Amino acid sequence: MEGCRAVIMQLDDIHEERRLARLAEDAGFDLVWCPDTPRSNALVHLAALATATTNIRIGSGILRAFVRGPLQIAAGAVDLDRLSRGRLVLGLATGTPKQNLFETGQRFDHAASRLRELIRLVRRVWAMSGAGALEYEGRFYRISAQGSLLPQPVRADIPIYVAGVSPAMLRVTGEVADGLAGHPCCSIGYMKEVVLPSLAEGFQKAGKSRNDFKITAWVITSIADDRRKARREAAYQLGFYLATRTYAHLLEYHGWREERDMIQRAFFEEKDLDAVAAAVSDRIIDELAIAGTPAECREKLERYRGIIDFPTLYPPGVGPARVIPQERVRENLELIIKTFAR
Repeated sequence: MEGCRAVIMQLDDIHEERRLARLAEDAGFDLVWCPDTPRSNALVHLAALATATTNIRIGSGILRAFVRGPLQIAAGAVDLDRLSRGRLVLGLATGTPKQNLFETGQRFDHAASRLRELIRLVRRVWAMSGAGALEYEGRFYRISAQGSLLPQPVRADIPIYVAGVSPAMLRVTGEVADGLAGHPCCSIGYMKEVVLPSLAEGFQKAGKSRNDFKITAWVITSIADDRRKARREAAYQLGFYLATRTYAHLLEYHGWREERDMIQRAFFEEKDLDAVAAAVSDRIIDELAIAGTPAECREKLERYRGIIDFPTLYPPGVGPARVIPQERVRENLELIIKTFAR
C-alpha cells in the first residue's frame, strides 16, 4: 500500500523510542504514535520524539480524554505542537468504563456526548489564543479562566483523531474530529458495514464530506521469520482486546461466539493469558491481524487499500501484564519499519 503510513511505539524505554522514531523517519514513515497508559505518559514520550526527529509527525495514540482536564489537554497539545514545530496529531479516546474507574475512581457516563463537548471546548480554548476570558458551563464541564492562563497555539488547527468503535462514538467522531483511529479489532467487513456509514452520519450532521476526514486503522502487525511465532504474538494482543466486554459486539458481529466464550473464560475465570491466546482462532488472526514473514505481511496489508487513508502498524505488546518481552517488541518494530519502508 502506497502513501502515508504510521507506526505505534510499544516500548517503555524512551531512548529506544527516539532511536526507532528516527529510523521510521529515515524509512519514509509519515507518523509515529505513542500510547498513553498508567505507566507510559504519552505527552512525555512525544516530547522526547519531537526533539529526536525533524519531519515525521508525532501523535498521541491514544490520549485518554477523561483522566485529564480540558485545559491540560489543550495546553499539552499546544506545547507539543510548538516543540515539534507543527507536527502534532492529537489522538483522543474515552477509554473503557473499567479503565476509567481503575485510573480515576470515577465513572464517566454518556462517553460519546462528553467527548464531543470536550473536543469543542479544547478547540474553543485554542481559538482564544490566550486572549480574553473563558467562562464556560456545559453539560459535563465548567471552566472559568482568564486568557493569560490559556495556551497560545502556533497554528490555528491541530488535527484531532478519535478512537471509536461503537456506532454512537463513530457518529460523534465523524461530526467533530479530523480523523478516526480505527480499533485493532475492526475487520474490513466491520469497517465497510458499520464504521463508514456511522462516520457518514456524523459528516452529514456537521456539513462536511469524507474528503475533509482521514481514516487510519490500528493494524496488529507481527513480523518474524517463524510465522507461527508471529501469529502467536498477534493472538496474545487480540485476545487481550477481545476479552474486554466493551468490545464483545465485535465478536458478535462476526459470529465468533465460541471464541468469545473461550476468551472471556480464560481471561476472567482462569486469568491465564496463554489460554486467552490459545482461544484466538486462526480465522480471527486472519481477519484482524497482519502476522507472518515479511513477504506475507506486505501482501496482507493490501486488503486495506481503498478502505482507509493509511495504516497504523501496531506491534503486539499485550496489556498490563506484559507477556511479550520488550526486546521482541523492539525487534518487531525494526522489522515493521524495514518491511514497510518506502
